[in-house]
Amino acid sequence: MSQTIEQDLHDEFLRALAGLCPLERVREIEAMDGGPDAERLAARIWQDIDALGYVDALTPAELGGAGLSLADAQGLLRAAGQAALPYPLADTMLARALLRAAGQAVPEGPIALAPARSGPSGLHCVQTPGAGLARSVLVQRDGCLLLVAAPVSPDPGLFRPRASAAPAWPESPPVIGRVALPDDSAQAWRNAADAAGIAGAMQAVLDRCIAFVGERQQFGRALGRFQAIQQEISVLAEQVASTAMAARLACASGALFPHASLAACARLRACEAIPVVCAIAHAIHGAIGITEELALGIYTTRLHEWRAAGMSENDCAGLIGRQLLTGESQTLLDFVRGIMETAPAGSGANAPCVSA
Repeated sequence: MSQTIEQDLHDEFLRALAGLCPLERVREIEAMDGGPDAERLAARIWQDIDALGYVDALTPAELGGAGLSLADAQGLLRAAGQAALPYPLADTMLARALLRAAGQAVPEGPIALAPARSGPSGLHCVQTPGAGLARSVLVQRDGCLLLVAAPVSPDPGLFRPRASAAPAWPESPPVIGRVALPDDSAQAWRNAADAAGIAGAMQAVLDRCIAFVGERQQFGRALGRFQAIQQEISVLAEQVASTAMAARLACASGALFPHASLAACARLRACEAIPVVCAIAHAIHGAIGITEELALGIYTTRLHEWRAAGMSENDCAGLIGRQLLTGESQTLLDFVRGIMETAPAGSGANAPCVSA
């Protein structure tokens, strides 16, 4: 599938999400005091989104899906990040593809992919974005994904207490599905999918900053006319473009699971960019972005959550370094050439880049 079609998928899905789940609906869904009304709203909006068919994008065509590769579907993940979609869309897309390929039933509702962690008893998972809205959880443990029903009262998320969570069961929950998957494949997927979502959210931050400096007046001139602001916007655009490029390369192999080194590179680049992007965006807005009324805070909260909830920068750099030192490459250039061979030629073309 060409990049033009991938961009078309991004644009179509983004337009659909703008109508089905605008930011005011996102606020209602994630409200801590939303109660049953917020739960019903969340369920109804998810059903509407699911009816579009994009959630089955990675499911093989012979099993009722679209049969897209990760390279084809990464535009959907960027659109979800750009729309601040609160559900674990990427996790659900992968879970449905894996479960159907294994001949297992797919549960209704969103599905979160959460790595297990050691606990005194029962089953405990790490903080996972969107897990608070999931109906089921694929628990990643020892080379296997265990499908279990989401806990009734999960530990709330640190950044989005209602939408995200650290799923935990005091006793071993009944397993309703099981898929064999190496831990490194699951981690590579997580890194690439996160990078694509982060790129989309950063694009939304950049768009809002450009609109703000074009409208806001200071000393009789638009903020965007000041050289200092133009410099900040340029740095912001550079960070967004490099993150989008890294995410595109990580997803460009054409397979469902990306190359581990490219995926780690993408997450490393995204996580390095997050504090810079958030700091510049809030500074441009005069720090009013911390208020609940401004949409900027929705995106920067998600960006910080993505950075905190997944593989750390040090771990990503360590993974890349180990592959470099233990591989057959004689030089760093040979190593880079080797991993770039997994990305088809021209995969970096048309990478998102918006200037002020």
